Amino acid sequence: MKRKSKRTHASDKDEISRRLAEQLSERINSSPEEIQKGVKNFIESSEELLGGAKDKPPYRREPWYEKLFEIIHQRSIPKLSLEFIRHNIISARSEAYKFRNGLRFLDLIDNKGYPTEKLNKLRVTGQEFTKNFEKVIRSAYSDLFRTIIVERAEPESLINYMIERYGYSRPLGEEATVLFTYFCSKAGLTISPQLANFKAKAKKTARKTGERKRVSKKWPEEKREFDEHFATLSFDDFSFRVKKEAAAIKFARSQVNALLDYLTEKLTKEKTTRTLEL
Repeated sequence: MKRKSKRTHASDKDEISRRLAEQLSERINSSPEEIQKGVKNFIESSEELLGGAKDKPPYRREPWYEKLFEIIHQRSIPKLSLEFIRHNIISARSEAYKFRNGLRFLDLIDNKGYPTEKLNKLRVTGQEFTKNFEKVIRSAYSDLFRTIIVERAEPESLINYMIERYGYSRPLGEEATVLFTYFCSKAGLTISPQLANFKAKAKKTARKTGERKRVSKKWPEEKREFDEHFATLSFDDFSFRVKKEAAAIKFARSQVNALLDYLTEKLTKEKTTRTLEL
């Protein structure tokens, strides 16, 4: 008997968010479409924070993996816990989750963060590292290699594959494609010139975007730290923040009806006050 997957599919998210949006729109002065978009984004961010993205290919970031390879070439790591990742690779908690899920997708760590034999075999250098890493990539992306001939593929084929197979948005599909080409390069695998050029073009665009962001908007350190630990669900009329922890998200979910009752009562009082004034 085939076991049913616990992972929420894109179509399930659409249906859940649509129904919730209809209920919310009856009590909040926002359109169902606006609410559905906000709820869907919140579901996806919560799922990723709770580790639900481990079955999806990683989309961030090359320097994190370079740091990891540098570390394991110097010393043995007993466990890649979230704290270890934050202190040695990427400090932002939300980004550390993404990196850890990427390692799990590649089967370099188990569900508890302990290194697998595949990661231990990457402690070597030179051709041995390249050969062992090729096995890692061919195994993790086995479905992609069966579906697409990467030696002659157009970038659009891989982007569409990421979107259709894993439910990624267009930007995330592009990022996942860029990271895949980096892995191929690291594993000594041949990819098409178009894919190689796409990677170079994406890097150039990212640098320019980063420069524009630095010039146009400088966020205070405390603002960045706050955003790293909280997720926001925003609508035209109101928004609320939830701490990026399982217990906090569970508690917030239990308080949604109370929040809506409060808003309804407040709106009713405002309407009554306006009527009396008139």
